[in-house]
Amino acid sequence: MNRKSYDLLEDVISASGRWTALEVVNDSIYIDFSDVQLYNISYKKDSDLSPAGEISLRFAENSLFSIFYNNKKDIEFINKAKGRDNNFIIELNKKLDKGQFKFQNIDFLKNICLNFKKELIFLDNVNGENMEIPDFFLSFSCENIVICIGGDSLNFYNDFESLNDNDVLNLSNQWARYYLDYWIKKGSRKELKEDPICELYPLKINKKSMSFFKRIKKS
Repeated sequence: MNRKSYDLLEDVISASGRWTALEVVNDSIYIDFSDVQLYNISYKKDSDLSPAGEISLRFAENSLFSIFYNNKKDIEFINKAKGRDNNFIIELNKKLDKGQFKFQNIDFLKNICLNFKKELIFLDNVNGENMEIPDFFLSFSCENIVICIGGDSLNFYNDFESLNDNDVLNLSNQWARYYLDYWIKKGSRKELKEDPICELYPLKINKKSMSFFKRIKKS
């Protein structure tokens, strides 16, 4: 992924996203997010599903995973881990803190961790005497904890399909078109089914701007 894709993913994942699963398989770490503002290609207008998609990240090789926290009750979700040793899976539902989700940003990690006194290390396979940070790493906050996760390889998946820079941009654009369509039709006979994610970010559209938005949607 290039830097523009990282910036885009930081926004579309944390804007309304939820952390839904963590799985560790030997040296690979899988972390899943839902309610991501990437268009769900399986969405159908007569379905109860939201157009907001899901995304899964896989960190591997020289991997690490740790949680920064203050109160033990905030990490009680780890008791739900199913498995043994370094192989386990946890299903959860934690709302992400908007804007507090960063790839490749060590300064963000250092600053945000100043607010936390304790660290729980799940996996630490970092090699070398200097304990260098892996090639790829992600840090984010949610519900009074900070997660740090990394590895020397990083892959992105959507519905088990690998995502590249073009995929991320296209899915983001499709979501943006849906979002505009949702608000253009709001209050009309063609009003779409209420979408809680769209409702988080109301868009006021006047008659003068209506034709402009319609042209964007069709482009």
